[in-house]
Amino acid sequence: MGIAAIKVRSDSQLVVLQGRGEYEAKEEVMKKYLAKVQEAIALFDTFEIERVPRSQNMRADALSKLASSSFAHLNKEVLVEVVKQKSINHVHILAIDSSATWMTLLVNFLSSSALPENKTETRRMQLRTAKYAYSGGTLYRRSYLSPWLKCVTPEESDYVLREIHEGICAAHVGSRVLAKKCLLLDYYWPSIFQDAAELVQK
Repeated sequence: MGIAAIKVRSDSQLVVLQGRGEYEAKEEVMKKYLAKVQEAIALFDTFEIERVPRSQNMRADALSKLASSSFAHLNKEVLVEVVKQKSINHVHILAIDSSATWMTLLVNFLSSSALPENKTETRRMQLRTAKYAYSGGTLYRRSYLSPWLKCVTPEESDYVLREIHEGICAAHVGSRVLAKKCLLLDYYWPSIFQDAAELVQK
C-alpha cells in the first residue's frame, strides 16, 4: 500500500513492551511471533507502538473476539476473516530464477540464430547445436538410444533423478545405471552422470 509510517495501539502491556524491546520473549511461540513483528517493522520508515487503556480500545477488543462468536447476528456490512493458520507457521518460498540455464545459448541460437561475437565461439556453437533441435518451446538432443531426448533444467533434472532412484518405482541402483535409466526415459542434461553419482553417494 506504500505506507511509510505506522502507529500501532494495543491494550496489551506484554505485546507493547516486547515490541519496543523492553520485555524479553521467553516462550518459543512468543519468540516466533516477535520475529514476525520485527520483520514487519523493518518494512516501515517510521514505526511507533503505544499502550492504551482497555476502556479506550473497546472497538478493537470487540473485533478481536468475533472469531470465537457466532456470525448469524452480524450486519452484512461487517466483514470477518477467520485466520485458521498461525502466521508463524507460514513457510517463505524464495523464487528461483531458472531463466538462464545450460540450454539458454542453444535455445537462443536455434530459435533466433543469435551468435556470439567471437568467431571461435560462433564455430563452436554451430558444431554444438548440430546435435540439438528446438520445437514447441522444448529443446531436444539427438540420441543413439532413442530418436530424441528431452533437455531439462537443473531443477527438473534433480526431480527426475530422485523420482527414478527413490520415487514410487524406486530402483536404488548404482550411479551409472541410474544415469542410463534417465537416458532410456528420454531425458538429457550435460552433467547427468556426475549428478547421478552425487545423488547415489548421498
